[in-house]
Amino acid sequence: MSKIVCDEKLCSGCLACVVACMDQHYDETEADAVSPRIYEKKVSERTGLVSYITRSCLHCEDAACLKVCPMYVFEKDEQTGAVIAHQEKCVGCKKCLKACPYDVPRFNNENKIVKCDGCAVRVANGLEPACVRVCNTGALKSAE
Repeated sequence: MSKIVCDEKLCSGCLACVVACMDQHYDETEADAVSPRIYEKKVSERTGLVSYITRSCLHCEDAACLKVCPMYVFEKDEQTGAVIAHQEKCVGCKKCLKACPYDVPRFNNENKIVKCDGCAVRVANGLEPACVRVCNTGALKSAE
């Protein structure tokens, strides 16, 4: 499993990755919960210059979300290393959100987990994750 990493010096905040992720995985009802997230940070107060960074699940080797979930929503895919969420098991306790050091887990309108799966189906078929494919500045890359 390769992780999706962002070079914030290259990210323009265009949201193409968010749209690609929505198109690949979610319907309109989950649009507010979609991964990845784009974060804006001010580089200079004087000029108002900002930079952006996108963040999606890093599929941690020792995933905090997996450890704290009382409903066993998460599992580590042995072949890919992806941390997969089984939404149907989720009770919306949000312990995973509190445990994740990267603020990744999101919840849909039904208070069920919505989380990056690393585009497991695409990757299994030799394709890049959707967000990496559409990144027009090259900020997003797949990395081991």
